[in-house]
Formats: sequence, structure tokens, C-alpha cells
Amino acid sequence: MRSSAPTISRQFFIAVVALVVVVPWVVDRAAVAQYPSFTDEAVERGVQYIVTDGAFGFPGQYGCGVALVDLDGDGDEDIIGTGATGGQIALFANNGAGLFTNVTSSSGLLAHTKVSGVVAADYDADGDLDLFFTRWLQPAVLYRNEGALSFVQATAQAGLSGISGAGAGCSFGDFDQDGDLDLAIAIRTATNSNQMRNRFYRNNGNGTFTEIAAALGVDDAGASFQCILQDLDRDGDPDLYVSNDKGTAALPNRYFRNTGGAFVFEPQNGACIVIDSMGLFAGDLDMNGFVDLYCTNLPDGHAFLWTSDAQMYQRREDEADIDGAATGWGTVMFDADNDADQDLFACSMSPVPDYLWLTEAGFPLVERQVQCTIGDLEDSYCVAIGDIDRDGDLDLLMQSRTVNLRLFVNEVPKGKNGVSLQILGAGKNTHAVGALVDVTVSGRTALREVLAGSCYKSQSSYIVHAGLDDALTADQVVVRWPRVGALREERTLTGVPTGMVLPVYPPSMIGDRSRDGRVDAADYAACVACLNTPFVAACAAFDANGDCQIDETDVAAVTTRMLDLSRDGEIGAADLALLLASWGRPDADFTGDKIVDGADIYLLISFW
Repeated sequence: MRSSAPTISRQFFIAVVALVVVVPWVVDRAAVAQYPSFTDEAVERGVQYIVTDGAFGFPGQYGCGVALVDLDGDGDEDIIGTGATGGQIALFANNGAGLFTNVTSSSGLLAHTKVSGVVAADYDADGDLDLFFTRWLQPAVLYRNEGALSFVQATAQAGLSGISGAGAGCSFGDFDQDGDLDLAIAIRTATNSNQMRNRFYRNNGNGTFTEIAAALGVDDAGASFQCILQDLDRDGDPDLYVSNDKGTAALPNRYFRNTGGAFVFEPQNGACIVIDSMGLFAGDLDMNGFVDLYCTNLPDGHAFLWTSDAQMYQRREDEADIDGAATGWGTVMFDADNDADQDLFACSMSPVPDYLWLTEAGFPLVERQVQCTIGDLEDSYCVAIGDIDRDGDLDLLMQSRTVNLRLFVNEVPKGKNGVSLQILGAGKNTHAVGALVDVTVSGRTALREVLAGSCYKSQSSYIVHAGLDDALTADQVVVRWPRVGALREERTLTGVPTGMVLPVYPPSMIGDRSRDGRVDAADYAACVACLNTPFVAACAAFDANGDCQIDETDVAAVTTRMLDLSRDGEIGAADLALLLASWGRPDADFTGDKIVDGADIYLLISFW
């Protein structure tokens, strides 16, 4: 049931928390061992960045945004901070062990006042993640990633100039199924009399965008704080949900279902609620196979929109006991303790602590922020999640005001394992934004989606994580890539191991570890080297049958892919013709000698 508003003083609350933190021996150690433990290690790990901007109300912008995402492609999560005095955007590079170095001075990222949101996505399809920043009554800024943690401004070149409303949370996704990433932007219309409405930009496929919000019917005039492009009904394309502050009957939260590249507003499906909606997250909290919605609110209660069919929604925050009693902002659903169910975190304003609700026996969830030693006494706004030290559990990066960024490093109970998956994309959607991932262990399935912008004004890791409890492997992982035209790729993996970040290749890329568009001699040699060896992440490209081991069946499949130059699924005359057309050149070399000659013809004919 809903908690009553707090009556304790701020000083009393500080004293209680200090007692818990400074005098830990008064806590039952046996009880603590069953919960995850979060420790703020930002300064110790090299992250020093004090946020002074983003206050509640004018002239603030209600938080500024953080990102915890791999920006240099080296397999670990880097940090973006915004909101410091003077506006300098900060970049902290991860060394792979969760230790960070401030590389802002060489990054090309500049000072921008009133930053109000950040999202990372590969909009130009060059293989690395670019950064888009909204600002509060100031022009938004796009930075193109040039590699090696170097960025250049590309706002005007991309056609994103003129976004000067009260910008807030935004999201990328391929709404029109053409393979590239489009951009939805939430704008808090009527802030300080600025009437700019929500924006929606179609990606033209050449590094530029065209604004089409009015044509799509999604140019809302609400006080929007966050929007998400997410496949809420799991049909292969992203739907659009908008979180509106100061909701009214005319401007409630908005649910737009994607029907073939057109958005249809569904005002009667139960999700278009009227509250002071701020933060927003979509995930399957009760693990019934359908994606729910959670919206933070004022202290009269957050909203949990539950569904059993992805068509109609019901409010069940009282039953789940996750309504809280604080003005809330950023929120995430994740498996905090790796016990194979879903938990919930929500940022709060002082004097109420940030909430961490654990699922212990279905509904209701249980408040465990004290036992898990997470949260702070400041006004907390933005949060992102990711595994900074690659130990198999999820850590939290949190932005509160007037203090240093918080980096809560997670230590889950002993014996609780997690699986980590890097979903790779084919074509222009290089990071597989919108891919659906279902992880099953012991009869329970966790639903996940690869998201570009998923929480209040912030960006979490692209690595998909799911807790496995005490299991060492996931029984099954099913990945469904977003639809591109009529094509929707899908793979099923079995016996998926913990202890690594496993890259998952779409069927069209099996064997192509270099991701250069073809299976060549180098790929083949690497495949053979993986044969009958302990399975590691570097061998995942060659796992044709998805059983997380490389055997003769996989080598045969990769060989076929190398020799099948015509891409018709078999080796024959068409491939021989293409090979002969490459005679004397290296472009279709099978043997690794960088020239097509008789040895290549012999190899092809031997597999005919």
C-alpha cells in the first residue's frame, strides 16, 4: 500500500543514514549477505565531477543527464558527465577494470551551459557511438565520434540546428524500418513561455535528418520530460511513449503504437495517465512476458502501468508497493542482485532517500535501499546502469546536485551469477538498437531490449545483462533483431556461459568476425583455431548452431559461407563464375595468399 509522506526532519534522516554507514557493525551481517551491496567509489576510481547545474525549477532544468557506455569500442563502459560549473562536458575513459581517466581535454567535447539530456547512438553508421545533447532553452548539440575518444560537432551538418526549446530526454530507434536510426526528442513545452513542441527526426541515411513530428502526429505540446522509442508490443518496430509533467486530460502521457511506420495514438489503453510524470522506464517487472511502464511522479505516488497483453494497461503500483513517497526522477528496472528476477531503482529528491525495491517473492516488492547501502541525501535526478568492472553485475552511475557524480559499485551475494551479451547489428544499425533479447534460466525468462535512450535524460550501457541466480549458464537466449523492411533476423543460443561479454552475431554475419561484409581466409583460419577449444568470446562469430562451442559442424558452416560468393546458400556454378571473375586479384581469395588462383578454384570445387 502507498506510504504516507515523510514527517522526519532532514537532520534526523541524515543522522540515521550516518549511523548505518559509519557504524556498519550494528547491522546483522547474515542478513546483509543476502542483499547486493552498493558502494560509492567514484573518487577512488578516478571520477571527479561536481554537478552544480540542473536545479528544480527556474532557472534549473531538473537534472542534466549522464551516460555509461562504451565510446571507444574497447569493450568497457566510459562515462559522460554534464552540469558542472561553466558547462564543460566531461569524458572519463575506462581502463577495463573500472578505473577511469579524465580525457576531456583531448576529446573535443566543449563547454555547453544548461545541458539537459544525453543519448548515445551510431546515427551515421560508421561503427561507433555518437553523442546528442539536449539543452534547456538553448540549442541542442550533436557530436560525431571520430574514433579514439575524439569528437567533433556535427549539429548543422546533420540538420539538427534550431532545437532550442526546453529539451529533455530523447531516444533513437528505427521507426520506419529502413535500417537507420531516427530520433525522438521530448521538449517541456511552455517552459518560460517557450512554445517549441516535441520533435521527431527521420534519418535520411546519409548522416542527415529531416524533422517530421507534425506529419507523424507526435508534435505534442505537453510539458514532456522523457520519450522512449521502444518495441513495447514486441512486433519488431519501436513504439513511442511520452512522459508529460503537469498532465491534463488534454495532455496526458501519450502512447503511440507503431503500425508500419505510422504512429497511432491510443488514448484509451490505460497507459495515457494524468500525473506529474517525469522519469520513465519500460520493462517486464513481473516477468509475465509483456513490457510494463513505470513513471515517476510527485510524492503522491509513482505510477506502475502493468499489462498482460501489450494492448491494455492497469495501474498496480499499490499492489506492487512501489509508489514511493517522494518527488522522483530517473528510474531503471534491472536485476540488482543477479537472482533472475527484476528489481526497481528510482531517484528521489531530499529528504527522501533514493528507492531500491527488490523482488523477493513476487508482488509486493520490498524496499531494500538501506540494506543495500545505496542512495544519497541530495536531490537525485539522473541514473544509468552498466557493468563498469566486468564482474558480471550491474553498477549505477547517478547524478545528484551540488555533489560529485556517484558511482555505486555493486557486489552481489556470493554465488549469484549474471550473463552479459553484446548484440551486434547488421547494416546501418551497427549496435542493434531495438533488438529484443529473452534470457531463460530455470523456467524464468527475462525480457531485454537494446536501447538508445531508456531512462530519464540518460544513456545506459548497450550490453544486455540478466541475472541467472546460482546457474553458470543461461538455458536459452533468443535474440530478435529489429525488422528492416520485410526481414527480421532471429537466433537462439543454448548453454550461454557467464564470465564473459558474449558477442551475438545476427545470422547474416555468422563467420564474419571482422565485420567487413564477407567471410574471408582470415575468418576461416580463426574459426579453425577455435575448433574443439574452450569457448571464448572471440570464437562467438563462428558458432553457427548456437550451442556455445565450436565443432566440425560450425567449421563446415563457416566454410560454406566463405565459398558461397553468390549468397544463394549453396556452392555451385554461380560461385565459380564469381571466383573466375576475380582471377589474379585478392578480393575473393580463400587460401590466404592474397590472390585468386588455382588453389582457390580447387578448394571451391572440392566443396561443390
